[in-house]
Amino acid sequence: MDGLDSVLREDDTASIASLFHEFFTQLANILKDKDQETCYKEMFRILDDTRKGFLTCEDVRTILRSIQTQVQMSDQELDDVLDDIDKNKDGKVDFSGETTNSIDI
Repeated sequence: MDGLDSVLREDDTASIASLFHEFFTQLANILKDKDQETCYKEMFRILDDTRKGFLTCEDVRTILRSIQTQVQMSDQELDDVLDDIDKNKDGKVDFSGETTNSIDI
């Protein structure tokens, strides 16, 4: 992967969804014996490819939109997830135990 930014700029939603499906399938195999928080932490580490310590809400929105139909998430549910994980409303999502409690897709 050339980095999250290059993937997120793709216009082909099907390709993005396929990429994330492959990513999550491989990650599930790697983390199958790990607890849920460890899994979320590892996914976050991989997605935070620039090591900023956060993802923007727009990056997360793009990721969720690419898998939205597969997880049967409505637009309102997507907005609710983003609202819930952006605890301080700064437009950024950082990894914390509170973040993992908010994500259940």
